[in-house]
Amino acid sequence: MTAAVHGPAAPTLRLARGFSCLFWSLPLLAAAHAAALGGVLPAREMAALMAASCAPLAVGLWMLRAAGADRPDWRARLGRVGVLALATAGLGPFLAWWTHAPAQGYLAANAAAHFAAVIALLAGINRLAGAAARGLDDAALRREALAGLGMVLWLSVCTVGALAWLFHRAGLLEAGLPTVLARLAALPAEARALFLLPYAMTAYVAWRTKETAFRRAAGSGA
Repeated sequence: MTAAVHGPAAPTLRLARGFSCLFWSLPLLAAAHAAALGGVLPAREMAALMAASCAPLAVGLWMLRAAGADRPDWRARLGRVGVLALATAGLGPFLAWWTHAPAQGYLAANAAAHFAAVIALLAGINRLAGAAARGLDDAALRREALAGLGMVLWLSVCTVGALAWLFHRAGLLEAGLPTVLARLAALPAEARALFLLPYAMTAYVAWRTKETAFRRAAGSGA
């Protein structure tokens, strides 16, 4: 194993470890997201949990930086994803506070910005997986990463569109912003699960990238 770490397979092994960390960070982020939407903890504790749930993601991005240290395009992609991760961590507590005070416009605006940052982050991770697939010369993985990117964006648009349509049919949009915000904060668990589907798709792509890199590192280190 030591020879593989320090040999030609070392960057690929670092890539595998980085995406492994990203994979495990996504269920933590999704669980924290679901807990915040469900209001299962007091706002202060939930805000701290939302921020802390991004720590494994930061570790994974740090590992991936070492995997492509000699590639400026890789560093630029990681930098963009890193900025999105910081935005997600910084805005996450607002989601926890908003669920306890949905009528507060300032909290609602920041919670909406958090959702936008999360979608951009998940899209960025899928694009990062696509870049890794090009480096690994794996066409199937590239297609799956592209499909993951498309699904994240499509599911996000469909979720927002479906909620807007349902609220319009129920006459809630005409009732005013405070009513809409209050109903959004009180969505049933089945509706809140829609917000977690992009996490699942991105986790699958991260897992596939990790497995592909591990196999490639084992083959080149043999």
